[in-house]
Amino acid sequence: MKRGIGCVFLLLAIPALLGMGSLQGPATPEKIPIPVKKYFVVYVDQMDFITECSEASIEGTTFLEGKRGEGTYTISFDNIDQVSFRVNAEQLIGIVKLRDGGTSELTLNKTQKAYGQTKYGTFQIKMTDLKKLVIRTAAQR
Repeated sequence: MKRGIGCVFLLLAIPALLGMGSLQGPATPEKIPIPVKKYFVVYVDQMDFITECSEASIEGTTFLEGKRGEGTYTISFDNIDQVSFRVNAEQLIGIVKLRDGGTSELTLNKTQKAYGQTKYGTFQIKMTDLKKLVIRTAAQR
C-alpha cells in the first residue's frame, strides 16, 4: 500500500519537475534581457549594417568578459569606448578600445549574444556576427 502511494506521488511529481523550466514560456524576440544600468550602443555587423540600441547588454550583463592568457577579465561598459571583433583560428577576438585611451585584446565567448532595444523593437545578434560595437555616453547620443 505504501509503495503504491509513493509511486502515485512520484508519477504526479515528475511532470511538474520536468516542466519547471518552461513556466516562463518559450524564448521570443520580444523578450530580451534588460540590464540594470542602461547603455546606448551602436552595433555594426559583418555586412556593415548599423543598429542603434538602448538597454544594450551582452547576455544581460553590462560588461565584456574574455580570456587573456589563462586569466579571465571583465571590463565594464563604463570603461569601454568601442570593441572591434575578428575571428582567428576558431576564436573570437575582441580588440577593446578603452575610454582612457588604452587597448586590451580578449578572447571572447563566441556563443554569446548581444541584445538591445531599437525604436522598432528588440534586437539580438551573435557575437561572431559583429564587426564592431560602440558604447555611447549620454552626451554622444
